[in-house]
Amino acid sequence: MDEKYWNTVGQDYDDEIFCALANDRNDVIASKISQFGSKGSAACDFGCGVGKFLPILAANFGCVHAVDISSVCLDQARESCPEFENISYSKIDLCAGSSKLRKVHFGLSVNVAIMQSEEKRSAIFDTVGKYLHRGGRLLLIVPSLESALYADFRLIQWNRKAGLRGGEVFLEMIEADADSLALRLGLVEINEVPTKHYLEEELRAIFERRPFDVVSIEKVEYPWTTEFDRPPKWMKEPYPWDWLAVLKKT
Repeated sequence: MDEKYWNTVGQDYDDEIFCALANDRNDVIASKISQFGSKGSAACDFGCGVGKFLPILAANFGCVHAVDISSVCLDQARESCPEFENISYSKIDLCAGSSKLRKVHFGLSVNVAIMQSEEKRSAIFDTVGKYLHRGGRLLLIVPSLESALYADFRLIQWNRKAGLRGGEVFLEMIEADADSLALRLGLVEINEVPTKHYLEEELRAIFERRPFDVVSIEKVEYPWTTEFDRPPKWMKEPYPWDWLAVLKKT
């Protein structure tokens, strides 16, 4: 992971980084955290950023470990959660692992394993698995490739309804061959940064060879305003989504 990059992002985090918790239309994430919460258990936010999820974790678990590679983000997380004495903060590169981490009963990872490098993504999954107790749960949220493609389809619909024809509709969506290959790898550019998106079946395959059982995979739906500026009123459900996987450490 790139500490310098995330320190820079951390200086303007709210404008740069999408907040899944704030945009979750059906409060699926909060509901899952409450479902697995226990005052006798420990939780870890693997890649906590500026701490958006720390208050709800601290309210549901006895102790919470906030882990991130960015010292800037961790400082903001501390400042935003002064009332919670059951949170500890650790600067850790999840791609490298750390002896400082203690095993927990519940893990949360929200749009963390999304970098271009498959090797780094794999290392993150291995690190998270290593520090979960057997029988512990991991709540993993990642971008959906199906949703990204569906949003493109909706954009085409919108353009057609606006009166564009044929080639005009697709002109801005035509990419070079290299981008076609990237899409096959699940890499979609967000703010000019190649960002890993996952197929549902891909998630199941990834954890088949790891010490996890896939308990469930479902959608976290977001409003269309997270995809487009001033989307038309007719653009309703199905809404864009991330995948939320509940995994059990075996």
